[in-house]
Amino acid sequence: MKVYKNVNIVTCDSDFHVYLEGLLVTDGDVIAYVGAYEDTWEKQAQEVVDMEGAWMMPGLVNTHTHSAMTLLRGISDDENLHEWLEKTIWPAESRFTPEVTTSAVQLALYEMLQTGTTTFNDMYNPSGVDIKQIYEVVKVSGMRCYFSPTMFSTPRETTAATLERTRKIIEEIQSFNDERFRVMVAPHAPYTCEEDLLLGSLELAKELELPIHIHVAETEEENKIMLNRTGLRPLDYLKSLGYLEQRGIFAHSLELIPSEISLLAESSVSVAHNPISNLKLASGIAPIVELMDAGVRVGFATDSVASNNNLDLFEEARTAAFLQKMKYKDARQFPVEMVLRTMTLGGAETLGMEDQIGSLEVGKQADFIIIDPRTKAHLYPMNRMLSHLVYAIKGGDVDQVYIAGKQVVKDGQVLTIHQEKLFQQITELGVIE
Repeated sequence: MKVYKNVNIVTCDSDFHVYLEGLLVTDGDVIAYVGAYEDTWEKQAQEVVDMEGAWMMPGLVNTHTHSAMTLLRGISDDENLHEWLEKTIWPAESRFTPEVTTSAVQLALYEMLQTGTTTFNDMYNPSGVDIKQIYEVVKVSGMRCYFSPTMFSTPRETTAATLERTRKIIEEIQSFNDERFRVMVAPHAPYTCEEDLLLGSLELAKELELPIHIHVAETEEENKIMLNRTGLRPLDYLKSLGYLEQRGIFAHSLELIPSEISLLAESSVSVAHNPISNLKLASGIAPIVELMDAGVRVGFATDSVASNNNLDLFEEARTAAFLQKMKYKDARQFPVEMVLRTMTLGGAETLGMEDQIGSLEVGKQADFIIIDPRTKAHLYPMNRMLSHLVYAIKGGDVDQVYIAGKQVVKDGQVLTIHQEKLFQQITELGVIE
């Protein structure tokens, strides 16, 4: 049993409890106590750590990423989404080797850990990589994830072949039998998948009892494409196929009208909100306040670094808060407590993992991050912790990260990934054009 005392704890639980000079106790990989100081815990602990007034909150949850795209950071700026994908990103991804993909994923893991993310939901294009290699680097990092192979309709492969290849990858992931490495069924988007692939993906998800992970309603152009192709907007089209009845994550969901927000609220679907990527690609501003007011589960996400250009969820959260205030012309919208919960418990709810992670509560996994404000000028005055955690902090301010009670970041350095070796590998791979 390990005791962390004299720590300012933001639990991010449903009642948003905050404990100043509080106490958190871990027993192996779970939280045994969180709350006001009680000396009985200290007396029975094997180890007691005086946190000296540091700040503690749950590990952050990134609900939509493309970790294998890390080596495409900065490849092409100042383009709109569809041209950017077709002219730059997809051709570059086609040149990925298994070595490139694995190293790129590992670099993303390093960056996420260093900035406080402990769980992520990934959509990736396998490019011939052995999923066992990806699993091994994620396992060594200690992170939790969903790692889902992306499906596209392409003249190079029949729908049946795409589904069969994807099934094999999913079944291999399931064979690892590791709760920290899970999988979803991930058709890329309604406009990049023909109807038979979308239907086949949904049937696969139902058969294997898995969630769906898909881009939906990301741009006005997507709406136009789907209206021309099907006579329906993307959300109505997916509803007609049965997608709103299956548990899943819709990434982006910007271009929504009120009736579609109501549809989402009545569905089994959650939304991954990617504000910085949406801004950089000029895609739009998602109606997050309306979605949440309607009861839709929402989590923050970074998207890939090719459109962001980092994996810092603190920056994402701050940007999201400012955007919603401006969108609704009301500074009271998306207040601090709501932002902090969306970064943590909201993300866990989006992934269906709220019983395990997302808040610091007894019985949950001991996933938490620690920030020492004393050496950081931008976090003074220190008695305004909640405000600073949203409006002042940066991912680089994270000092310590724990996953399942095990320390994976110490003094800002990742312990589970060899930095010098990784950076050397990335350098030797060269630039992907």
